[in-house]
Amino acid sequence: MVGIGRTPPPAGPLRGDIHYIDFPDLGGHVIKGPHPAVVVRTDRMAASTMVIVAPMTSSPRSAPEKPRYLVPVAAHEAGLPRDGFVKCDQLATYPTVLLGPKLGRLSPEAIARLDDALRFVLGP
Repeated sequence: MVGIGRTPPPAGPLRGDIHYIDFPDLGGHVIKGPHPAVVVRTDRMAASTMVIVAPMTSSPRSAPEKPRYLVPVAAHEAGLPRDGFVKCDQLATYPTVLLGPKLGRLSPEAIARLDDALRFVLGP
């Protein structure tokens, strides 16, 4: 129950929530198939029927240094069974009805790293 002067919690998925999404095969190096994905849109849009997500992978391409758009996330930071990376270079918009079950939520520290990577990808 919502008291006087209290705002009800947002109705939809929140920034930092992790859900399964079955990504379509678009060809090239775009992630495909069922993968965890992090909600990256603002909570001010939680009631929207659309959601912006960044897919996750447990096996990024080998590189001496990981690109700034890959956000490392330890399993314990997200409630996931294994470590992974958020791919901020592959943002996608989906109807919320296509979100699979909620798997976890990024820690505040992981969300801060996500914000840094999104600023790198999207600019200031």
